[in-house]
Order: sequence, then structure tokens, then C-alpha cells
Amino acid sequence: MPKPDIPLAATVAKAIASDFYNDRLDLSARVDAPHGTWSEMPEVKYAEHLRASGESDRSVRLFLTFIAAMDRARDATRLWNNGHDLFQSDRELFEPAKVATMPVLTLRDKLSRAGVSQRHDADSSAWNAIARSLTEDDNPVRRVVDSGQGNAIELLLYLGTKSNEEQPRFPLLKGPKIWPMWMRMLVAPGRATIDDLDIVPVAVDVQVRRVTTNLGVLDTGDVSLEQARPAIQHTWRKAVEQTDIDGPSGLPSSCAALDPALWFFGKWGCSHCEKEKTQIRISSACDYCQFRPE
Repeated sequence: MPKPDIPLAATVAKAIASDFYNDRLDLSARVDAPHGTWSEMPEVKYAEHLRASGESDRSVRLFLTFIAAMDRARDATRLWNNGHDLFQSDRELFEPAKVATMPVLTLRDKLSRAGVSQRHDADSSAWNAIARSLTEDDNPVRRVVDSGQGNAIELLLYLGTKSNEEQPRFPLLKGPKIWPMWMRMLVAPGRATIDDLDIVPVAVDVQVRRVTTNLGVLDTGDVSLEQARPAIQHTWRKAVEQTDIDGPSGLPSSCAALDPALWFFGKWGCSHCEKEKTQIRISSACDYCQFRPE
């Protein structure tokens, strides 16, 4: 894999984050695009909906935790839409003590009918395990969800632990894409305070890889996403060290702040251009685009 262009990555990162958080991306040529950027991220939009309906920050963080665990290899917007609907219609599914005593088959039926689970057996089992772990005596994950206080290093270590039955406490939530995304969401829009956020990398998925490649930051070639992930994360980490990154309240200039901006740019920028097989500029970052229509 070629060496990354770190100075270019820093320039691109600053431009994308600035345009994203200041709502300056030109989405006028995207017919189905949202009307805003950060405020229209599904987890942000629905967190605010829940607060407006009287839900506490703890309830919002529970919603973010359970739905984030389901967010792998699927349409994220549809998942969060369905998750919000489920929260409104079946509130007890987001209360750990209630879920911990619920038959897994009942949980499976509810999640599948709501369109929240995808791999129904694995997803419902993970939802149940996370709920049970959140009912255990004081631990870092329960603490950050309940009280909004945490440390990223402690959280990451505890995500990898097993129960007394030697089963993972937080299946899916500890996945390489999901844990960085989840920690960022706990802070914004979850309003938690988490120390040592500098350990949190960009949560690499197909959209982030697309931006990284198309803007000439790093050519990941034909290797798998799993193989490319460490190099992509290293590249954006180095970029963030060289420049200031805009972000929401609670997030420092960090990969955690850059992550949603990259994802949004990939989904509504690069993906659209690839589909249309032509370049349709949305930001000054597009000046560095390497994509060429077929």
C-alpha cells in the first residue's frame, strides 16, 4: 500500500469538517439529501426528538447504545429511523432491567418486526447481552450511560471483557467500526463527558474508505476493508495532529469530531458522484478529487 499524503489529508480534513459543521456543503444537486448536515445526522436528529419529548440524557444514551450496536453493514439512516420508531412504540426495549428478564425469542420478534435487527438471532442475543451487562454492579460502561462520565481507555478495555459465563459482555458494540462511533455518540449527541478521547480513531466503513481514496489521501488498492482499516485510521489521526478540526460541543479537535464529517461526505458526496458517474462538487475538498467517471 502506498504511503499516505498526510499534508493533503490535513487540508482535506479541515475543509470537510468546517463545511460539515457549519452547514456549508452544497447538496443542491442531491435530490434525496437532507436539508442540513450535522443536525440531520440520524442519531443527532433523533436524540433531539427524544429530548424534546421529555426523555433524559440517560435515556438518549441508552437509545444511542442499543442502536449503535446494530449499525453494521447496513443502511444507517433506515436503521436509526426504525430504532426511533421502536423507542416510541416499545419503550421497555431500551431499559436494561426490562430487557434482561425478557425471553430472547420475544426480543427477537420485536426487533425483527421493527426492522431494527438484521441478523436476527445474533442481533437479539447481542441486545440482550448488552442489557444484562448494563444491569451489573457499577462498571465503566454502565457509569457513562447512567451518569454521563467516563474515560475512553477504561471503556475500551471493559468492552472487551467477558461475563462469569465467559460470554462477551458487549457483543457487536466492541466491533472495530462500532466502538469508536459509539464513544463519539455518547459525547455528541449523548452529552457525556469522556476523558482521553484522543485514543478514539475514525470509525472506518465503506464511506470513509471512499473519501480517503477518492480525495487522493491514501490509495488502499484492492485490499479488504479490514486490511485497509489500520492504515486509514493512522492517516486521519496524523492529519488531525497537524490541523484544527471543527466539531460539536464536547468533542475536541479529534478523530472523533472528524468521523461523522467524513461519513457524511462519503455518503452524500463521493457515493453520489460514483453513482452518477460524474463529478458534482459539494465542497472545496472536492478540488482534490481523484475520481474519474467511466
